[in-house]
Amino acid sequence: MKLTLGTVQFGLNYGVSNKLGQPSIAKAHAILDIAKDAGITTLDTALGYGESHQVLASYPSINDSFNIVTKLPPLQKEQFSHKDADHYIALIEQCFSDFKTQKLSAILFHQASDIEKQGVAPVLACLKQRQLENQLASKGVSLYSGAEVDGFTQLSEINLVQIPYNAFDTYFKHTGALSLLKKNKTQVHARSCFLQGLLLMPINELANYFKPWKQHLESFHQLAQYIGVSSLTLSLAYALKEDEIDKIVVGVNSESELEQILEAYQGSIKICHDVLKEMTVNDPRLTNPANWQL
Repeated sequence: MKLTLGTVQFGLNYGVSNKLGQPSIAKAHAILDIAKDAGITTLDTALGYGESHQVLASYPSINDSFNIVTKLPPLQKEQFSHKDADHYIALIEQCFSDFKTQKLSAILFHQASDIEKQGVAPVLACLKQRQLENQLASKGVSLYSGAEVDGFTQLSEINLVQIPYNAFDTYFKHTGALSLLKKNKTQVHARSCFLQGLLLMPINELANYFKPWKQHLESFHQLAQYIGVSSLTLSLAYALKEDEIDKIVVGVNSESELEQILEAYQGSIKICHDVLKEMTVNDPRLTNPANWQL
């Protein structure tokens, strides 16, 4: 099972196609029940995802049921002061205390450049010590398209990266970064395979902002129709069929959404890689949701 359940929706209203809002704790628990029963073993969260840590921690036996990947918030400075480093070490401790556990699967820097900043050494040492004590399996970074992976001086310290990857955004494949990461024995988790739901939206519901890329979106839907699958299944296939991607992070707002994704996942397994046409769009105004003007 390559699916990982993203839980930003458990703590925040998130996603361009999200019409349901943040689920209640009861609904979040119901979603986790379905994920567990389906064989999903990993949850993705972050300190910056509002109440996500607290909602997850309220689930019975959360640490026995799932591996937790969480992230440290971005440092809004050019370097770590001693006080900043102490604060981030305290945040690492908070990640463990939030889940009332001595073991987490991974802690990532939400802003990849933080791992390169002057003064970060004590923070890395804290993470490394947790690894040596078998309390932390991996440490790493969350990357965005445009990042030069081969430029990381700390690459040997990175055990896991999270990247955006979808039909339109294949930056890390085409730059050779995926191959480099695998050579480094780094786990790769792909997020944004639905491009925040944009790839799933009917063309007639597109906001005016997306009209310049209407033809690309139409081509994507036409390919799904040609293959005889849903846009959901096709979206998953683009990430699933990349051997160098270990996990695909998907977020949901309801039980039915997760059930649809699980069904689509089974369909995407059957899709042959050869039918997945090249659809890369080299335009961050489309592929990076942070740039969307809605």
